[in-house]
Amino acid sequence: MRKYTDFNTQDPPDRPSWVDGIDNPYLHGPYTPVVSEITAVDLPVTQGEIPADLYGASLRQGPNPILEPRGAYHWFDGDGMVHGVYFRDGKASYIRKWVQTRALHEEIETGKVRLSGVMGPYDLAGIAGHEVDAMNPDYCKDTSNTTLNLHNGKLLSAWYNAGRIHALDPLTLETSGEESFGGGLDTPLNAHGKVDALTGEYINYGYADFQPWLTYYVFAPDGSVRHKARIDLPGPRLPHDTTITKNHTILHDFPLYHDTSVLKRTGHRVVQFHRDQPSRFGVIPRYGTQEQVRWFEFQPGYVLHMVNAWEEGDWITMDGCFQPDPTIRRDPSEGPLSSMLAYLRYKGHLRRWRMNLRTGESSEQQLDDLNVEFCLPDIELYGQQTRYSYHQLIPTDLQTLAFEGLVKYDHLNGSREVYHYPKGWFPSEAPFAKSTKGGDEDSGYVTTLATNAADWSSEAWIFDAKHITAGPIARVALPGRVAAGFHASWVPGQQLWGHAARGR
Repeated sequence: MRKYTDFNTQDPPDRPSWVDGIDNPYLHGPYTPVVSEITAVDLPVTQGEIPADLYGASLRQGPNPILEPRGAYHWFDGDGMVHGVYFRDGKASYIRKWVQTRALHEEIETGKVRLSGVMGPYDLAGIAGHEVDAMNPDYCKDTSNTTLNLHNGKLLSAWYNAGRIHALDPLTLETSGEESFGGGLDTPLNAHGKVDALTGEYINYGYADFQPWLTYYVFAPDGSVRHKARIDLPGPRLPHDTTITKNHTILHDFPLYHDTSVLKRTGHRVVQFHRDQPSRFGVIPRYGTQEQVRWFEFQPGYVLHMVNAWEEGDWITMDGCFQPDPTIRRDPSEGPLSSMLAYLRYKGHLRRWRMNLRTGESSEQQLDDLNVEFCLPDIELYGQQTRYSYHQLIPTDLQTLAFEGLVKYDHLNGSREVYHYPKGWFPSEAPFAKSTKGGDEDSGYVTTLATNAADWSSEAWIFDAKHITAGPIARVALPGRVAAGFHASWVPGQQLWGHAARGR
């Protein structure tokens, strides 16, 4: 098996000293955390020109631990750090800042990490099953390091395993605090809520380790709770995404989840794939109740991220990246990290599910065989039919998760285009940015933040979305290294600065 050290045997110089003594590939090489925050303007362009019609911010969230972790470090445990590249008038600026969670504040004050991460062990003393306080379990570190959504003028940062939502200033990336949505939020929220650009609503749900239900929310454009409903499940689950259409929300229930009895007995979350159970999608009207959920059953498996969903008459069509066998196959030679490393060795492909709300019919089909994930359409079109999406090609021969290419799919004719990243570069998830000139659905740009393992320099790459195989049309040097991370988002400039910019 190839190791991460195939790319570079040395760690970058701008690393915390404590990582040197920990043998964990997700703390070394391209995953090494950085040690400082940065703000810089007028970044140098090393190739091409920044298009004048690229107007907005490319934002990337990810893990960046500030202190030595307690227990075994999982990649999902790092303190959230947001990297933002802002494009305006053919120029670029850059900001990177930590998300100021309560855990981070405590660690800075005390100089140590108190809470365990995803792999535990958790201190469950005094916690009695379903009576656990969902908003403050206080046994697993909530790092707010996974996703970003702009809603009600706030940049909302969320965590992988359902956590507190933190509000950031989208222009400065300063954390203003935990978001309560006017006091109406009384559960943690899933990482992948969706903003409907047509209505301005933010749709999400909450869940917890010991609770056999979801709490479904629709938040109004002003940040208040517009709708809330409890949705019962067969048991506690670990969903990761949600999908919306114009009139409905699709909830996810997959047969990959933890055993609560083991969690309570040992303090460890042990996740298993139950191949004898189906994957289920629950279709609920946007403002629906539990009684209105329509469940559809499909092949067992797991989906981390969906591309999009839309309505076509009585049918809902949904495309996403499906793992047909998410069994966690541990390699004993990897010791206590074997479970995490196995879980992050992704194997999946693009798939389509269709559900008929009138007849109850359903179908599913594999759309391609490439190993792809981290999939994004034009996120301003969530819930509407989209033709294109942009994915990351994932190698299957690495010890750790990395990206080796950018894949553009045409969901109308089934074609794909692939750009293979230069060897030794580690790019990020790549959001689409619509040209301010308008045009076809793919009239615009795809951006990614990439780090070179040869010298640990980082750049922002800009692709013409219509011609991604041509490679970046512009490259912008960043003033600091971008460690490998999770999800990216594009915020249009009109939502940041308004329409009063030259050349629009």
